[in-house]
Amino acid sequence: MRRAPVSPMRRAPVSPMRPARPGHAGAARGMAAMLALAAWLAPLAARAQTPLPDPYDYDETVPAPKRAAPLHWQAVELGKAGHRYKMPVYANRKLDRDDLRGIRQVIVVIHGVKRDADRYYETIDELLARNPARARDTLILAPRYSGAIDSGFGGMAAWRKASWEDGEDSVQAAGRPAPVSAFQVLDDLLRSLDDRKRLPALAGIVVAGHSAGAQLVQRYAVLNNVDGPLRRDGLGLRYVVANPSSYLYLTNERPRADGKGYAPYERGICPTYNQYKYGPDKLPPYSRETDESRLFVRYAARDVTYLLGGADNNPEHRLLDKTCGAEAQGATRLARGVGYAQYEYLLASRGAKPVPLHRHAYEVAGVGHDNKGMFGSVCGVRALLGDDAQAADGAAPCEAIKPRAR
Repeated sequence: MRRAPVSPMRRAPVSPMRPARPGHAGAARGMAAMLALAAWLAPLAARAQTPLPDPYDYDETVPAPKRAAPLHWQAVELGKAGHRYKMPVYANRKLDRDDLRGIRQVIVVIHGVKRDADRYYETIDELLARNPARARDTLILAPRYSGAIDSGFGGMAAWRKASWEDGEDSVQAAGRPAPVSAFQVLDDLLRSLDDRKRLPALAGIVVAGHSAGAQLVQRYAVLNNVDGPLRRDGLGLRYVVANPSSYLYLTNERPRADGKGYAPYERGICPTYNQYKYGPDKLPPYSRETDESRLFVRYAARDVTYLLGGADNNPEHRLLDKTCGAEAQGATRLARGVGYAQYEYLLASRGAKPVPLHRHAYEVAGVGHDNKGMFGSVCGVRALLGDDAQAADGAAPCEAIKPRAR
């Protein structure tokens, strides 16, 4: 039986650019299907995955956090008619236009040798942030004792190097106001606050300083003549002295090297040890009272708190005063502070009738030459803001320095 002839199979036309290869047609169809599926899933995958960052380079230097925009000082005009001058002051209120009628306390804080008044302002501002009730009624004033070569403070009172911390006069130069002592600046600033029209609720003023600022504050507390008048006007005035390099003694005695009391220092070692700024000889013109005994009785009646860093005990600290007048008071800031506190206790107890001494002295555990650590300590916060003020968690504890047995 003859089979019917089979018709030849027609082949699909093949593109001349891609010749067909035997056995590859199925693979091509599978690849096309996979690509179509991948294209359909791609948007879903993009939404579902977050690319991982590159591995962290642990050797890379971590950049320091950026500071907020720097504070800007306010130009405050001080002084009497005929001798007006301007000082840069950092403050938590606009002094020329804010309503100050609710202010009950003013804290005047004095910077150190770096003249970083903005940093000192920030230290006090942080304390107020932890005490919101006080923040509402406390005015911070951080004046800046500018240097004569500092830029940006033209036309204002300025001082040569560190002369301001001794209370010396500002420079006399073209474009500057007539010379004014660093002490007089504080007088004028405090008098400007004794204004019942602008500050009817004001009850107290704290003048605080650390390091070089504490040197100015301690000597100001001894020598100023505005403390009494301000008190008679109903304003309490307190001084907080933290870690100064030296103190103004009011006799020729200094701590004995063997630790057994006090005695006149050897002038052969330091002929000028009892001259101002270390002793009562040759007091500056600012001081109207020159009698040593009367100066001490008046100073004893003033409300002063000494804060001494327990770790501020390096005799080679680069900013420590190493002149012989300072060395006569002790080897370190801690030793000089403890020696001075005990000296006051001793002077007050002499005689048939002891002199009332309005003092607090504390050693701040573990804190060195650091204004934040000192003012932020338990006793520092209370000295600045009051006995019921709250320090931060972990704030340095304090130990009261008590009179030694005679």
